[in-house]
Amino acid sequence: MRIKDLVRKDVEKLEPYIPAPSYYDVKLNANESPFDIPDEIKEEIWSEVKDEKFSLYYDPTALELREKLARYTEVEKDELVVGNGSDEIIMVLLFTFAGPQRKVIIPTPAFPVYETFTRISGAQPVRIPLIKPDKSEPWQLDMEKIRENYLNNDEYGIFFVCYPNNPTGSYFPEEHVMEIIENFNGLVIIDEAYFEFGRKSFVNYINRYENIAVIRTFSKAFCLASMRIGYLIANKDIVNEVYKVKLPYNIGLFSQKAAKVMLDKISYVNTVCEKINTLRNKLYQELSKIEGITPYPSITNFILCRFNDGPVDEVYQKLIQKSIIIRKLEDPALYDCLRISVGDEKDNRILLDNLKLILKEG
Repeated sequence: MRIKDLVRKDVEKLEPYIPAPSYYDVKLNANESPFDIPDEIKEEIWSEVKDEKFSLYYDPTALELREKLARYTEVEKDELVVGNGSDEIIMVLLFTFAGPQRKVIIPTPAFPVYETFTRISGAQPVRIPLIKPDKSEPWQLDMEKIRENYLNNDEYGIFFVCYPNNPTGSYFPEEHVMEIIENFNGLVIIDEAYFEFGRKSFVNYINRYENIAVIRTFSKAFCLASMRIGYLIANKDIVNEVYKVKLPYNIGLFSQKAAKVMLDKISYVNTVCEKINTLRNKLYQELSKIEGITPYPSITNFILCRFNDGPVDEVYQKLIQKSIIIRKLEDPALYDCLRISVGDEKDNRILLDNLKLILKEG
């Protein structure tokens, strides 16, 4: 007997996602915040944690956190589900609404977790390539293909919309997303992981249209990537179904307390977003000046760059040799692209100087 013989055939074909190690001098690959939360906020989080009993399971429905989130998102607490990162929310939605004999639409390139969990759920991912611009313009949904094949069609159960899109960095036109919501015969999952950087959202529509599920996270603007907190915003019918699948004790004490404290620090979060947006815009301008690089416009904390001479393996490896890590993506449409997370002034400068040198050397 071999273990491989016991594994589901669709799972056997998957490649494990192994994040890059964190020992690089300049780490700009995971869209993390370049700003850690201040020590005084850490102390406040610890003071909230230390008097709790570590021996007991903590708040399985994250009630207090949902009450604060309800005020922040302007929805009801019963329209919220908290997860172990937005990854878990994506997984639970797929396990609830996808599964064998169902098809999931994923405009690509996109966050690879969508396809991974689609396959693990037993559903079939249907990739719709985005329209790749020739110049420095936003990537676009192929609405002609979507209208012709996927709207008003009972064959498809879920449609993912990443808004703004990771890894391309920009919003799709709102009217295109609304057309999908109004004409898709299934669940439309709108991933708003980068909401705080651009503030555009579909949360106000969760009760007007019964088929919307919005996902957000504390990993980006709230500077809590290590705490793994994501959340779902949806109408109560969707929430009730999700609770049938969600693990009962999925969020630990420390993470819930940290998220609650950070929701009281919105002024700090807003300041962080302003700083990152300023750094991103400056980085975009500097990248635009480098011969051989075409950066795409971004409303996030990262910038996707096309390297005009083609495949990017050599550039990527030369940066690695200099202890600089950015993101090389596997989608075929991105063979000539690398994604750069926005760092602080120092890390951005080190990256820019090395990119110029590498491209000059050829």
